[in-house]
Amino acid sequence: MKVLLFVKDTPSAVETAQRVKEFLSSEGHKVEIFINKRHLLEKPSLEDVKLLVVVGGDGTFLAGARLVAKYSIPILGINEGRFGFLTEVEREEMEEVLLRVLKEKVKPQKRMMLRAILKREGEEKSMGDFLNDVVLSKESLARMVEVDVFIQGEHVLRVYGDGVIVSSPTGSTAYALSAGGPIIYPMSEALLFVPICPHTLSNRPLVLPPSFEITLKNLSEGAYLTLDGQEGLSLKKGDSVVVKKSDFYCFMYPNPKRSFFEILREKLRWG
Repeated sequence: MKVLLFVKDTPSAVETAQRVKEFLSSEGHKVEIFINKRHLLEKPSLEDVKLLVVVGGDGTFLAGARLVAKYSIPILGINEGRFGFLTEVEREEMEEVLLRVLKEKVKPQKRMMLRAILKREGEEKSMGDFLNDVVLSKESLARMVEVDVFIQGEHVLRVYGDGVIVSSPTGSTAYALSAGGPIIYPMSEALLFVPICPHTLSNRPLVLPPSFEITLKNLSEGAYLTLDGQEGLSLKKGDSVVVKKSDFYCFMYPNPKRSFFEILREKLRWG
């Protein structure tokens, strides 16, 4: 099997990746390492790759998910970051979990992704497919943004505040959770809409069917579109962003030693 290691650009992650490479090579697999350096446009070759092993944090995992989504290459995340909601496997257990994955004793989970489309001056541009969230927010600290929200073409509300989030179930434990949204079981399929610090306190999160489309029309100067917390662009007044379910999924291997609820208890420090 050809395995690609997608690695955070830190000494610790690179050292762990070398350990993973040595282990996989000893098991007879072909292994390549790609260091994910920010702001570089270089991408690794995915030809014949059957497994992507992410060594890093959740941000590195999100970048890896965008990279391989349209190829349906499954991903295993080894945690070399801070939080580790997506990179579920810790360094001390990575060899054991890798063996179980390679012997097909673990099945990958199918995670819904989002597609974002920018509409500007009568033209449409696909912004890509994203695992966590699409965020329309203010560019400067002192301003509020004004956003008209349409669901299935129907005007639902106008948000005045710091912005709005459209999240996947996987992204419900990320920015959307910090903004007061609910946790959605990650293998569910749904769209989560969450206003960020709305001026109108009656604005509340909405959980919607995956077949729906949410359109965010920017009515402000100085707004910004952020995609998975890693990509983005400045928005013009009058721009619209359409968010819907992607045609692609992220296939990710869970840690077979811990359930989603155990991870919640650990990461969120539930009693």
